[in-house]
Amino acid sequence: MNTKTLSLYQRQSYQRKELLDRLNLIDGYALLYNVLVPEVFCMNLIRIGRIGDGGKWICNPSALLDSSDCTIYSLGLSNDPSFELDLQEYLNNKCKIRSFDKDDQNTDTMEKLAYANGIFMKALISQKTNESNNEYTFKDILNKLQDRQIDILKVDIEGAELDITDELIKIPICQLLIENHGENVIISLNLLKKLSKNGFYLFSYEINGLRPTISEYSFIHETCLKDYNVNIIFGRYLS
Repeated sequence: MNTKTLSLYQRQSYQRKELLDRLNLIDGYALLYNVLVPEVFCMNLIRIGRIGDGGKWICNPSALLDSSDCTIYSLGLSNDPSFELDLQEYLNNKCKIRSFDKDDQNTDTMEKLAYANGIFMKALISQKTNESNNEYTFKDILNKLQDRQIDILKVDIEGAELDITDELIKIPICQLLIENHGENVIISLNLLKKLSKNGFYLFSYEINGLRPTISEYSFIHETCLKDYNVNIIFGRYLS
C-alpha cells in the first residue's frame, strides 16, 4: 500500500473515533455502519463456510498450515457444521476443532465433526461452572480440554454473545469471529469498544441483509498480527 493512501486512512481514524464517541440512539445503525472500516489490512482475507448465512471472514488462515499445532473453537453449532467442515478442508484437517452448543446435536453432525478432527461438548457458557446443568465458564472449558490458546474462535449464539464477552477477553485468542445481535446501536458499539480496549483490531464486518441490527465482526488480536502476516495498521478508532 502506498504511503499516501495509508496516511489518509490513519488521519480518518481520528474522525471516525470522534463520530462514534458522539453516537446516540437517534443516529442508529446507519451512522455506525457508515463509519466502520477495517482497522488493519489483511492481504489474504477469505470467507469460509456456506455462501450466505453461516460463513465467516478470516484473515490469512493458511498461516495455520505452517504452525506446529492449532486449535479452533466454535460456540454455537445448531446442527450446522458447514463452517467448521469448510475450514478444516482448507486446512487439510490440520487443526483441532472444539464445538459447543447448549443443545445435543444429531448423529449426522457428530459424524461429520469427528471426520474433521473435531469434538462436540454440550455446554452453555456461564459466569459460574455447574457441570450438572452443563454450564461452564470459558476458562474451565479450556482447562478441561487442556488448551492454552485459541487460534480462531467463532461465536454464533443468537444474542448470548453479550453475556459472555467478559469471559472471552480473559482467554488468549488470535482471531475472534463474532455475530452480534445488539438490541440497539449503543449496545452493539459498546461490545466493539470492549473488544478494542482488550487488544482486538477489527479487520472485517458483514451486515445481515435480512436484519440490519445483526452483523458479523471479525477481529484479530494485537499479539497475533505477525503470525498472520498483518503488517499494515490503519488506526484503532473503536477505543
